[in-house]
Amino acid sequence: MVSAAPFVVRLPGALYQEMVAHVVAGYPNETCGLLASKGDQVVKNYPTANAAEHPDDFSEISPEDLLHISNDIDEYDGDMYSYYHSHPQSEAYPSPRDIEWARHNRLLYIIFSHQHYPEPPYARVFSILEDGTVIEGKIEIA
Repeated sequence: MVSAAPFVVRLPGALYQEMVAHVVAGYPNETCGLLASKGDQVVKNYPTANAAEHPDDFSEISPEDLLHISNDIDEYDGDMYSYYHSHPQSEAYPSPRDIEWARHNRLLYIIFSHQHYPEPPYARVFSILEDGTVIEGKIEIA
């Protein structure tokens, strides 16, 4: 079920370009990372290795990377803001497995698609509620 309640994610241009570079470098596998915020602003990108057993089909951040990221975010009193990952072959839309994971972590999901490779990937952002409702937002690059 897709709801139409809009929200906007504003990303600094340099940070967005870091994300795109990370996603491109990981192709043809899925890539992943986290964004952190302080107040209402996204302030840091944490590109990570994909620790999934099958990185061509799923993305996962290792517990060690999550701990390192959490400790770093605590140092500047920030918050985890968004999980991002790529879909090498499919559109930028949450898969059933994405929805299942996102229902519990309450982070925004930014999904990049390489569906039109070798064209650059495109991104979309989603909020996924505990009941599995998918709400698409808008990404603004500043």
